[in-house]
Amino acid sequence: MWKRLKKKLERILYKEIEVEVEEEYNPVRRLKVENDSNINSRVAYRYPRQREFPFPAIPDRQRNNSKRTTFDDIDIPAYKRKRMINETRRAPALEHIEQEKTENKKKPFQPSRVPSPIYGYHKRETRRQVEQVPAFIRKQKEQNNEQISNNTKQQEVCEVPNNVMSEQEVSGAKEDSHTTEQSLTPNTLPRRNKKQYEEKQRQQTKQESRGRQVSTTDLPNKKLEGPYNVIMTPRDKRNLLLQKQEQKSSKTIDNRPLKHQKKDKIGYFPLHLLNDSDVDYEHDQPWIDEQTRLLERTLKHFNVRARVVNVSQGPSVTRFEVKPEMGVKVSKIRNLSDDLKLNMAAKDIRIEAPIPGKNTVGIEVPNVSPRMVNLQEIFTASAFKENHSPLSIALGLNIEGAPIVTDIGKMPHGLIAGATGSGKSVCINAILISLLYKAHYDEVKFLLIDPKMVELAPYNGIPHLISPVITDVKAATAALKWAVNEMEERYERFVKEGVRDIKRYNEKVKSQERLEEKMPYLVIVIDELADLMMVSPQDVEDAICRIAQKARAAGIHLLLATQRPSVDVITGLIKANIPTRIAFSVSSQVDSRTIIDHSGAEKLLGKGDMLFVENGSGKSIRLQGPFVSDDEIERITAHARSLAEPNYMFEQETLIEQFTFEEEEDELLPEVIQFVIEENKASTSLLQRHFRIGYNRAARLIDCLEQRGIISQQNGSKPRDVLLTQSQYEALKEKQEHR
Repeated sequence: MWKRLKKKLERILYKEIEVEVEEEYNPVRRLKVENDSNINSRVAYRYPRQREFPFPAIPDRQRNNSKRTTFDDIDIPAYKRKRMINETRRAPALEHIEQEKTENKKKPFQPSRVPSPIYGYHKRETRRQVEQVPAFIRKQKEQNNEQISNNTKQQEVCEVPNNVMSEQEVSGAKEDSHTTEQSLTPNTLPRRNKKQYEEKQRQQTKQESRGRQVSTTDLPNKKLEGPYNVIMTPRDKRNLLLQKQEQKSSKTIDNRPLKHQKKDKIGYFPLHLLNDSDVDYEHDQPWIDEQTRLLERTLKHFNVRARVVNVSQGPSVTRFEVKPEMGVKVSKIRNLSDDLKLNMAAKDIRIEAPIPGKNTVGIEVPNVSPRMVNLQEIFTASAFKENHSPLSIALGLNIEGAPIVTDIGKMPHGLIAGATGSGKSVCINAILISLLYKAHYDEVKFLLIDPKMVELAPYNGIPHLISPVITDVKAATAALKWAVNEMEERYERFVKEGVRDIKRYNEKVKSQERLEEKMPYLVIVIDELADLMMVSPQDVEDAICRIAQKARAAGIHLLLATQRPSVDVITGLIKANIPTRIAFSVSSQVDSRTIIDHSGAEKLLGKGDMLFVENGSGKSIRLQGPFVSDDEIERITAHARSLAEPNYMFEQETLIEQFTFEEEEDELLPEVIQFVIEENKASTSLLQRHFRIGYNRAARLIDCLEQRGIISQQNGSKPRDVLLTQSQYEALKEKQEHR
């Protein structure tokens, strides 16, 4: 009695302790407890092992496990205990049902899969799906499929029922999984342990995911390997083999242009084709100090108050900048050139008085050991890389050692002149190689005229040429006339499109996606102008002047080179229309004035030493041109030939035939032949009097008769002999008519 009162007081005074009870479910034990009413119930007190402890103190979250209070058997009646036991049994089943309901609500709607009569459970192929797969994966699959089809052609038809069975098994397995899921009702859930049920669910989901992966990976391969669940006739087999052969041929055809496109990238000329540059070159400081002392001492002896302010050493020449004091005339220093050359023991001295933009006088002295300049040194410089024009060319290094890069589009025409061996042909080769490295063969085209026959011959066969290298003088004049006609046609196209120059025309064509009408630049290079001027001076001069006057906007540019810079070769019209000039070493001051309108070229050293007069600048710049060896030219041209085949617009033979046809086009030629045979004599004055024509036309007719073999060559002051009789001429006419 006393114990019961004590327990009641403890319940009232102290709070009840709530303990989570984990009771393992055992149906056999439950049945024994319900049958035996005499057995006392026992309570096991266990604290949670991994209990959440939020900080700051937050009330614990509700857990799925049931909470029971600590009561004695005496205080709770029997019917209440039964009700509590039933509630604990029903709780897990209700929780599983609620979880399934929430999962079903969250899942989106998915249509049930129905097998297609043609495709089965496979998905239809679409173009988008093929495009999403990377190219290397498609290539591997195609190669694997080709190997399998070549090795096992006969097994393809036999594998069809296996494929169908595999599809049926997959569908059957899916149906079994659905039935097992439906058979698990909420009433059966409480009879099993909760943990075992969750583990079984995880295993089932893993198996389903594996089955899906197998079906998605294996079935497309099977679909490619063999036909679907359709019985194939012999005709179907034949058609399938033909389709495979066509696919193989299309693959080989598609792969060919890809290889060609890789080569056609801009900048495809690698730098390793050029010779390596001399990077380890150092300035000869002791020699510079000695020459500075000699120069100041010499000026002091001649009572010239001046001192050396700055020294800049280039590849072949060192320039000493001398600043005279107030009251010293510049002409006094200029007149001391021979004395300075004597005292400094120099080969030659060039005085630039004053230097443009400075208050000093430049005295240029040749180096003891000049340094050779290579193209690789200029091509790797930022001045050449950052110039994005397709017509940019590398000319060389100035006295300070900086690379000089210019644009042919701004020149727009150039004259290169100098004595034999001074470096004209090397300069032309450097310009052409610069254009090869900078421009694509669809952007810039070359028309090369080489009467020497050997200087520009290595460039034959490159895709940049518009025709083979022209070596015949008559063909060269015809080519210049073709260039004039091309210029006129380009201007007519500009008028139709409403543009002013080639740059705007190409931009308009590109914006309208008419890439086949894009117009390339044309660079005409004549290596020896004097030879052309000797054969037909009037025609060559007229064509050059017309091109030089108008062709800049049409994208046609001229580069003329000659070793005889006399007035009869470089006429006043040619000089007036060609503003950019490059002068190499010449023999006299007169030739220097003919080229660059002032003296200075006669004091150059040769071997690439040049004076460059740019368009718009009256002053000349001294440069050291790069040296291009024959091996470099052969390597670069061989690489250019490997890129693409040339697409010539005309050949040299067609130009010669056109030139002779134009000569024979005179209407009076048959009458002149008849008249000469009847009179048995021929002269220019006789034709002028009889046919009432001018001297030029009569002289051309006489030359034509000489070429045809009708009259003899000129023999001093003696008259020409007529070599054909009337009967012979009529027989020749009949032969030509029969042909």
